[in-house]
Amino acid sequence: MKKSYLLIVLSIFTLLYSCKKDEKEIAPDVNLAIKADAVEAKVNVKTTFSAGTNNGLPFKHLWKLDGTVVSEAYNYEFTPLKSGTYIIEYTASNTAGSFTHKYTVTVPVPVIETSPNSSKYITTIFEYLPAPGQFINEGIGSPAGAQKIIGDVSKTSLLTLGGFGGYVVFGFDHSVVNNTGNDLAIYGNPIGGNTQWAEPGIVMVSQDVNGNGKPDDEWYELAGSEYSNPLTVKNYEITYVNPKGYANVAWTDNQGGSGTYDINIYHKHNFYPEFAPDQEKLTLKGTLLPSTFGKVGSIFVNTAFDWGYTDSWSIGDDYATKKYNSFDISWAVDKTGKKVELKTIDFVKVYTGQREKGNLIMGEISTEIKGAQDLGIK
Repeated sequence: MKKSYLLIVLSIFTLLYSCKKDEKEIAPDVNLAIKADAVEAKVNVKTTFSAGTNNGLPFKHLWKLDGTVVSEAYNYEFTPLKSGTYIIEYTASNTAGSFTHKYTVTVPVPVIETSPNSSKYITTIFEYLPAPGQFINEGIGSPAGAQKIIGDVSKTSLLTLGGFGGYVVFGFDHSVVNNTGNDLAIYGNPIGGNTQWAEPGIVMVSQDVNGNGKPDDEWYELAGSEYSNPLTVKNYEITYVNPKGYANVAWTDNQGGSGTYDINIYHKHNFYPEFAPDQEKLTLKGTLLPSTFGKVGSIFVNTAFDWGYTDSWSIGDDYATKKYNSFDISWAVDKTGKKVELKTIDFVKVYTGQREKGNLIMGEISTEIKGAQDLGIK
């Protein structure tokens, strides 16, 4: 009897041990809170990914973001700082095996939609940093002057950008949509006819991919008619030196060149921007367009390019009819010249595209801007 009882006890113990052993050898049975493969998230908004067990048996967790381990807890809180496509990989493992799941997370560029109260004109000047020029440090070449191009362009306000590279950055109260055809109108003060006076400005655009409302993301050039011209210089840099008084402004560039922007008798003050952050020197970068400065008879001219630049009486842009230069966001290219697809943009930068000192009568070539309009809002 005792022997039979002992055998029964041993059998029960063996059975229980075998069950526990079998349980430990079961691969992770995972319950994912988010089961889909494709997930859409938002910039600066938290999305929580987590994994639990279906049978109560524990296992190890591992979360990777674009190949980098980011968590070994049961969950991972993902807060993207900018738009883009991200890969999140989850792995559960124990001695018996593992379970994996890959998420493709799409984070769209934040978009500020239009409303019935949206303005089609500039609402914000983010930055104004002109190059040296004859009107700099005067009304139309000052930070206060920059604020005056906000709003309806029927105003007579005008902002000068000085010599090559001088720029202004502005935005609207909404994201500008890339519609079919031209999307932006930018107003300047060029002269047409047989004695043209154009001061071509290059236009760049940017998206608020990090959602912080500041123009600190990648910029794209709207490639105009001269973008592929062999005389156009990409990645050009010029450095101006502050003369700290009424004197010619010296410059050097990254092409081995040097020269001056010369003072004249009509503007007896320092041509270097006295509100620039650096009062010793100023380095500006961009695409350098060929000079079109010359004479028609005894009259000095600076002829316009065909299309794609502001403050330019462009034939291909039909400036004579529209009285503004128009731009298509679809012209955007990155810094390598590769075409990019932008559904919307949030910031616009305009800078003087020619490095031309002109003469003592007309002064330097310096892009002027009166305002801008979103052509998508009628």
